[in-house]
Amino acid sequence: MWRDWFTFSRQDRRAIFLLTVLIVLVMAVLCTKPLWHGTHTVSFSSTDSVMVARLQPEASQPIVQIALHPFNPNTADSLELLSVGLPPYVARNILRYRKAGGSFRRPDDLARIYGLHDTTFARVRPYIEIPSERPMERKYDAPRVHTEPDEQPTVITEPLDTPRHEHPYAEYMRAKHKPGEFVDLNRADTAELMKIPGIGPVYARMIVEYRQRLGGFHSVAQLRELDASLPNDLGDWAHVGTPATDKLRVNKLSVTQLRSHPYLTFYQARAIVDLRKREGNIRSARQLLFLDEFTEADIERLQPYLSFE
Repeated sequence: MWRDWFTFSRQDRRAIFLLTVLIVLVMAVLCTKPLWHGTHTVSFSSTDSVMVARLQPEASQPIVQIALHPFNPNTADSLELLSVGLPPYVARNILRYRKAGGSFRRPDDLARIYGLHDTTFARVRPYIEIPSERPMERKYDAPRVHTEPDEQPTVITEPLDTPRHEHPYAEYMRAKHKPGEFVDLNRADTAELMKIPGIGPVYARMIVEYRQRLGGFHSVAQLRELDASLPNDLGDWAHVGTPATDKLRVNKLSVTQLRSHPYLTFYQARAIVDLRKREGNIRSARQLLFLDEFTEADIERLQPYLSFE
């Protein structure tokens, strides 16, 4: 009778085999799981406080308080560079430049760092302090006396100063407009816009593209809608001399065409078309106030760009 306990049918043997295979696979997975993820070692300089803070627990990371104060770009660590308002990637580029053997001899040398915006440099420029170095003594600063047989001594002097090339930043600023020289935002191309201090090729292209989408500017303040990091004093060099000419034909355009304007959402454009279908042509912007999709601020902003012909 005891033999019956060790006698299995074909289905029982198949089930036992599958169960055994499953147990072996689970054990193999558990044993090899620690080998799936290799150990990655990150090496960095202990003096780089940004990297140290990045690897610390989130609760212990220091909060960088931004406040302008004197600093030396040749000795400041990453936290000090961040504390004067420099972006993290600019601070990283300064450290890499120093590690490669570079140094800053004058405050304007900092403008060569890749990624440093003109506006940011102009803000921190007065706070850059670089200790002056003693000029190196030159071998030929003193006059030399050259004599030949039976001749009187001849004094040969060499210039004490060699001509110094102008810093690229000074040449860059000379190409910019001076206060009192204005650029018409609705007529200027990218080359003319780049003459505004703080405006480079990227911002100039963005301004032209935004002007095309709007149909023209009616106020210098509209540039703040484009990018909040644009200089605050653009009104010293830019004005709107030519009024905006491209207007939205409210009674003609489709939803897609109305939606292409930066000041209209899809739901506002659809509400305008639906209102046209219900009541006929729209006669003034005040009619749009009866729609839930529009506010007084929306109408005030859209008014210069609407045409009801």
